Amino acid sequence: MWSDDHRYCKPAPHSITVDDGMAERELPTKWEVCPVCQGRGTHVNPDIDAHGLTAEELREDPDFAEDYFAGAYDITCNRCRGRTTVAVVDRERCDPELLELYDEQQQELAECEAMERAERMMGA
Repeated sequence: MWSDDHRYCKPAPHSITVDDGMAERELPTKWEVCPVCQGRGTHVNPDIDAHGLTAEELREDPDFAEDYFAGAYDITCNRCRGRTTVAVVDRERCDPELLELYDEQQQELAECEAMERAERMMGA
């Protein structure tokens, strides 16, 4: 799972597990292009543009704009750590019961992360 605000991304795991109530079970995975860096291995430091940049801001500081588009503010991807790909569940090879459990757990995790993001935005 990764956050829309990639300052808070968790590094991508190389294996994916699900807790079936008895033990952690490893799920089959496959590699896909990283959704954060789109396979480049880097992205702009979110401290620079996490809240967006306007065309007016870029026009007001053409040196900054030139550096920005040239990659001067890029950092190694917070999600794939520069690998360019991330492991994802191979849904076609996954046991349907484990896949359902995995989806439920991912939904719960997404809800928790959304609450944490909202708390951070409110200064908590």
